[in-house]
Amino acid sequence: MAQSKGTVAIEEAVLNPDGVEWYAKSAALYAPGQNIREHELTKRAIDIHDERLARMDAAGVDYMLLSLTSPGPQAEADPGKALTLATAANNWLAAQVKLNPKRFGALASLPMHDAAVATTELKRAVTELGMFGAILNDYQEVATPAGGDDRAYYDDPAYDPFWAAAEELGVPVYLHPRYPDLKDLGEGQKYGPNRRQLLGAGVQFHLDLSYHVYAICSSGVLDRFPGVQIVIGHLGEGY
Repeated sequence: MAQSKGTVAIEEAVLNPDGVEWYAKSAALYAPGQNIREHELTKRAIDIHDERLARMDAAGVDYMLLSLTSPGPQAEADPGKALTLATAANNWLAAQVKLNPKRFGALASLPMHDAAVATTELKRAVTELGMFGAILNDYQEVATPAGGDDRAYYDDPAYDPFWAAAEELGVPVYLHPRYPDLKDLGEGQKYGPNRRQLLGAGVQFHLDLSYHVYAICSSGVLDRFPGVQIVIGHLGEGY
C-alpha cells in the first residue's frame, strides 16, 4: 500500500507582527474593546514555526500555503500606504517561508488601487520572492476626491493589465472574503446594529464575495484572458 502524502492546506492566515495595527479595524468586529495583540487569534496568526507547525504535524498536514490575513491592503484606501503594507508583508512572509520551504509556501498580498502597481508587485512576488500567486480580499477600498471612500471591483476593464499578467505568469488569484467597511455597519445600513449576527463566515462572507465573483465571470474577463486561474474558498462562497 502506498504511503499517504498527507494534506496541503491552501488558506492559512498569518499576520506580520510588525504590522498588527492595520488589522484593528476588522478585529474590533469580533473582539470589541480587547487588546488585539493579546487576542488568541492574533497570536495564532503571528505564529508560524512553533505551535502552528506542531498542529500541522498532529493533523497530518504536510504543507501550508500561507497568506496575510484578511482584509490586508484591500482595507487601506490610501494607495501609498496599501503598497507599503503589501510589500512589507510579502517581504516578511517570503523570509518566513525560506526558514522552512519544505513545509510552507505563500500567496502575495497586493494593493489593487491601480492595475499597473498591482501587476508590478505580483511579478516581483512571484519571480523574486518565489510566491505561488496572489490573494485578494474582495473589493479594494479607495479614497474619493471629496475625502470619502469608495470601492473598486476587478471586473472593471481597467484591471485587464493585471489579469493579463496573472495569465502570463500562470499563477492563481485567490479571491477571499473580508469584513465590510465601516459605512456598512451604521444604523440603517446593510450590516447595521440589528444585523451584526450576519457578519462573517455564516452569511456575509459568501454573500458579498459571490457578488464580486459573478461580476468577474460575467464581465468578459475570462473570455479575454482564458488562462486566468481564480480560486474561491469556503466551498465556492455560494457561487
